[in-house]
Amino acid sequence: MRDMTGVVVVMPTPFDTNGNIDEASLERLVNHYMSLGVQGLTIMGVMGEGAKLTESESNKLMRRIFDLVDGQIPLIVGASNPNDEVVVSLGETAMALGAAGLMISPKSGLQNDDAVFNYFANLTNKLGGQIPICIQDYPPASGVNVSVDGLLKLFSEFETVEMVKLEDNPGLDKLTRLIDAIEALALKPAVFVGNNALFTELELARGAAGIMTGFAFPEMLLELYRLSRANDFDSASDLYEAYLPLIRYESQPIVGLAARKYVLKRQGLIDSPTLRDPAYPLTSIDRAEIDRMLDRLERRRGQQA
Repeated sequence: MRDMTGVVVVMPTPFDTNGNIDEASLERLVNHYMSLGVQGLTIMGVMGEGAKLTESESNKLMRRIFDLVDGQIPLIVGASNPNDEVVVSLGETAMALGAAGLMISPKSGLQNDDAVFNYFANLTNKLGGQIPICIQDYPPASGVNVSVDGLLKLFSEFETVEMVKLEDNPGLDKLTRLIDAIEALALKPAVFVGNNALFTELELARGAAGIMTGFAFPEMLLELYRLSRANDFDSASDLYEAYLPLIRYESQPIVGLAARKYVLKRQGLIDSPTLRDPAYPLTSIDRAEIDRMLDRLERRRGQQA
């Protein structure tokens, strides 16, 4: 994972109207992402409703996605769990299938950098010191704050900590300080960003190596990344601003994933926008707002073409 750049899509898990994994929609979604040319996929993360899957479902889902991808792009597996043994079991299965690594968030309740360090030291030991790890720094979800110094210590002490997904909010200054410190210390972790793409335009301009999020239009993220790497920041801003209303809508806590799945259904990529409980059911007003944003986006993109 250390050398990864570009766009790694966080996949939602499609369910049918009864709440079962929808394999036909899953295949369509995976094929769509690969046809766009994304640089990787992250499965069973927060937006993949990984915590709502049983261990048996997780293993079955993983195996199916690995079969569909067939080694064409890297797969990162979300393995966060309050039970370390579940993390280890899931991690060993994922790596046996050919995963690029595991994405793991600090366990809820860790109070400081020392506690976070000890958690990952223990987990790394249980994983055998061989499995690459992406630390998901997402305080709004985990409730755990990790400082720049805390991250640097993890990168320095554990070679298998190869990536961080920064999703602190506000986190732009943290991103800059981390990138500057990594360069000064000659460390080489990949620094990716997420936050539902809410700050992606600025994060790329500040030097993030890549984007890891599940926004419903990854083709926009791919073009945004290309323009940013070409230092064409005006064009990048124009593109980003066309999608910003929808990005903002998808960034709402609780509501966001429901909105994203609704958009994916409208695109014909999944058959049902069903979420597992606890879930937010979109209202008719919500759906009308999203429809209007999509219609306006289509018109705006047509005018810019």
